[in-house]
Amino acid sequence: MINSIEYMRPIFLLFLTFLASSTILAQNQNLKGRVVDARNNEGIASAGIQLIDTEYNTQTDSLGFFSIKTPDLPEFHLRITHVSFINQTIKTQASDSILIQMQVDNLLLKAVDVSGQSDRLLKNGLQRIEPLSVNETATPFNEFNQVLATLPGVVSNNELSSSYAVRGGNFDENLVYVNGMEIYRPFLVRAGQQEGLSFINPDLVGKIEFSAGGWEAKYGDKLSSNLLIDYQQTEETEGNINLGLLGASGYLSTQFNDKDNLLLGLRYKNAKYLFNTFETAGEYLPRFLDFQAFYNYRFSDKTTLDLLAVFAQNDYRIEPASRETDFGSFQQKLRFFVGFEGTESLSYSSFQGGARLRHLLTENFRTSVILSAFSTSEYEYNNTEGSYQLCDVDRDLSSDTFDECISLRGIGANYNYARNFLYAQVAQAILRNDWQIQKDHLLAFGFEYKKQYVNDNLDEFEFRDSADFAQVNRVVNQENNLEATFANVYVQHEWQINDRHSLNSGLRLNYGSNTEEWLLSPRVQYQVILHPDKSGQFNFSTGLYRQFPFYRELRDFSGNITPDVRAQSALHFIGSYSKNIELWERPFQANSSFYYKQLYDIIPFDVDNIRLRYRPELNADGYAYGADFRFSGEFVPGMESWFSLGLLSTKENVEEDNRGYIRRPTDQRVTASIFFQDNFINDPSLKVNLKLQIGSGLPVGFPNSLEGRSIFTGEWYRRMDVGFSKQFMGEKIQNLEYIESFWIGLDVLNVLGVSNTISYSWIEDVNGQTFAVPNSLSARFLNLKGIVKF
Repeated sequence: MINSIEYMRPIFLLFLTFLASSTILAQNQNLKGRVVDARNNEGIASAGIQLIDTEYNTQTDSLGFFSIKTPDLPEFHLRITHVSFINQTIKTQASDSILIQMQVDNLLLKAVDVSGQSDRLLKNGLQRIEPLSVNETATPFNEFNQVLATLPGVVSNNELSSSYAVRGGNFDENLVYVNGMEIYRPFLVRAGQQEGLSFINPDLVGKIEFSAGGWEAKYGDKLSSNLLIDYQQTEETEGNINLGLLGASGYLSTQFNDKDNLLLGLRYKNAKYLFNTFETAGEYLPRFLDFQAFYNYRFSDKTTLDLLAVFAQNDYRIEPASRETDFGSFQQKLRFFVGFEGTESLSYSSFQGGARLRHLLTENFRTSVILSAFSTSEYEYNNTEGSYQLCDVDRDLSSDTFDECISLRGIGANYNYARNFLYAQVAQAILRNDWQIQKDHLLAFGFEYKKQYVNDNLDEFEFRDSADFAQVNRVVNQENNLEATFANVYVQHEWQINDRHSLNSGLRLNYGSNTEEWLLSPRVQYQVILHPDKSGQFNFSTGLYRQFPFYRELRDFSGNITPDVRAQSALHFIGSYSKNIELWERPFQANSSFYYKQLYDIIPFDVDNIRLRYRPELNADGYAYGADFRFSGEFVPGMESWFSLGLLSTKENVEEDNRGYIRRPTDQRVTASIFFQDNFINDPSLKVNLKLQIGSGLPVGFPNSLEGRSIFTGEWYRRMDVGFSKQFMGEKIQNLEYIESFWIGLDVLNVLGVSNTISYSWIEDVNGQTFAVPNSLSARFLNLKGIVKF
């Protein structure tokens, strides 16, 4: 029987015609039940119900009842979640009509219940995102941020990197907190293939909240976005092992008693096979390792302690042999060939750990103390020489020399040398307090203190012999030591005016020793629930967001620290509308946002692959404005998909340039993405997912040239990944005592085989004409992976 959604499938199948034939939805059975408060057996509204390993999910209604469609299996594991109750996982039979009792989480203050308001709607500028497991999306390295990049306003043009930009900002303008601890990126990484695993382990994630701007005062100061991650807590022993061609991972969740929970996660990434699809041929030796441990202990109903420790060791080494790149048009095709000698490597190890103690002083007053530390040691080695030639290619189809070089435009050589070492430490202490003054008034206040230290030893130079002219392009021999202290206090008041209107207003006072500035950051968020059934919501957010310069922002092209740099500032104005819709008896949501950001005292930068090169000696201001749209829901029952569109314009005015407002390096005017999930005929355990990203060309300019910044437009970014998976569970593996399910998947990465450009090499011919030779990302690749869950 074909479901009513079937008529929409041609849109999806258009992308999968050569990979899969017609698919229709399988028949499902229903599991019904009710979720209640264990204290009084009253129904709990908006509790999340997730069918583990099948990815079916739903929410309880206003009385706590739910009905969830399930595949034809004898028993299931259900995960029940709610912001005010202790999450739990239970096992149940398919034929049961179940009653689930939840224990209140006394460490969470009593929230004002707004009937009909979905957890997915914005609250104080933050939107709740359901975490996806590694088998739900086709990505090269099972990175969480690759799914984040499909959200409106979020851009990632490099599948090899976990970095992302938000609404015209750069990679350094994003706040990331895991269990209340601020997370940091490596410093010396120049290209996506050198970057190890991102900090966030998707196996451990339990809760995700994200804001593309306009978040509340209690969270920190950066210019673009805020991502809040909380690791999960389970009540029984479980885990998985994930093996693939590009690496492996595993996690274990266990308890020593009924008061604690331990999560262990280990990830290994070896992208050698993927890197062999690059235009640069050679011996790639990448090895990245990450270990994480998260321990939660509940002393009582009022006090809990979280401990987090993360260690990462990342080694990237390449012995390049040759590279051949064709570029230009069909009528005038050019070929760039390089023969290499030498070795390039990057090695860095990092550690981050911390503790969070939460205590309920009274029924209405909660306090949290967070202590964390981060350290990284990074070493960059480069000793490579490349001899190149640039030639015209014969495009005459009738010629005996078709597709061969017919005239030489130039020859030359590059020599790159680097012996760079960086060591950095960050220590941070945070105090957060929440006081429920009255039923409708919540007062939050706190204090943050941060100490940063960086020691950087730079020793590098670049020599170029091009068109019979030899020159040393770059020489840096510098040692920098930088210490900085940052402190801030905040206070905010959240007022639930009535069951439809709420107002959050707050103020932060910030101090940075490196700029010796005291700065105020006022912020306001207003939201109103719309429509008689309370299915819509309008939000307006405004506020000042400050970002004191860290080490990279202060270092110029010559490696010198530039003094007298002011903190960057952004004034946000954001309006958004969200509407919950029911189509075909399934939940959907439409979101739209319009924003304007005025930028003050910003530090101009250039982007080379994923490396940000700042120009702190320049003074600039700018702006960004645009609109984001997203439509999401269960196009296929129990499986969420979405479509996103982003429109953006961001420009800056550099005082020393005298050209007025020019495009910023992140000015990607149009971005669109699709994430779609489906299952196959009569077998919901056989699934397919598609991820499509499209982005218009970014500004490109001549290197080391102020006047030549952003004068060209690069090529569009286009990428589609498709993943197929099959899950075995229940009776099919009943003879395996400890195995809950087994999953096998095949990912077709970069299905269309598009050669996306990430940066350019600039080559001069014998006539003095300069050519931009594109540096491309990975080609089409098949990745086989499997997961054993126990």
